[in-house]
Amino acid sequence: MAPHPSILIVDDERQIRSLLSATFTRAGFQVTTASSGRDAVACCSCQPFDVVLSDVRMPEMDGHELVSWIAAHRPQTRTLLMSGYDAKRVDCGSSPECLLIAKPFKPSEVVDAVNHALVA
Repeated sequence: MAPHPSILIVDDERQIRSLLSATFTRAGFQVTTASSGRDAVACCSCQPFDVVLSDVRMPEMDGHELVSWIAAHRPQTRTLLMSGYDAKRVDCGSSPECLLIAKPFKPSEVVDAVNHALVA
């Protein structure tokens, strides 16, 4: 793992992106944000990330589609999905390396989950 791991935060809600960006910056990450799955693909096409943290439900390209794209094009990138819906019914089946974080969450819980994914 790099001294300052890179994370791409993908959420169509600006407030969530801002909160997570500030949280991960304080935790020592190099943070990039995207407001959609399509923007995230563009970011991932230009540079690799250690981890991508994405919302599940977004217009145009949802989190599952994004995880599938990352698995095919950036297989070394860890992926985590966030959902405010029933976590038991939202599966991460498109990638065995993908973890699901239920909203609402404490920012420290998300940082812990990302750090765990990076060393797993």
